[in-house]
Amino acid sequence: METAPTHRERLVPPWWLLLVLLLIVPAVLLVFLPIDVQAGIAIAVALYVGVVALLWLGAPVVELRDGILRAGRARIPVEHLGEPQVLGGDAATSALRGGWDPDEHHVVSPWTRALVRAAVVDPEDPTPAWLISSRRPERLAAAIEAARRH
Repeated sequence: METAPTHRERLVPPWWLLLVLLLIVPAVLLVFLPIDVQAGIAIAVALYVGVVALLWLGAPVVELRDGILRAGRARIPVEHLGEPQVLGGDAATSALRGGWDPDEHHVVSPWTRALVRAAVVDPEDPTPAWLISSRRPERLAAAIEAARRH
């Protein structure tokens, strides 16, 4: 028996951003060391862990399962989507800048450079397309296309 195509990814920040965020620690220490060393260390660590946790938990999930595409909190059956397009490089930049359509459903991540656009073919839906960030756009587009034919 053939299984339905699936895809899942969480659009988390890149590893290097977590290193950059370590700059929170000395900044907090500069403020709190003259007051109390232990409090400064505790607050610096807690603030760093809190920011990283918020970035991780707030990262949208892109998932295709059982014929439903979920991007962030929104869901759409794949039979209501047209053929997906992979946008990378200049095409992705153009879609996010000059080609930005406010009527489209956007789930974009600032640290993900590639996009997948799928037109909405449901005449009842006022949204013309979904524009989704992906680290593996070819796999997402292939999964959408396979699920449409499934």
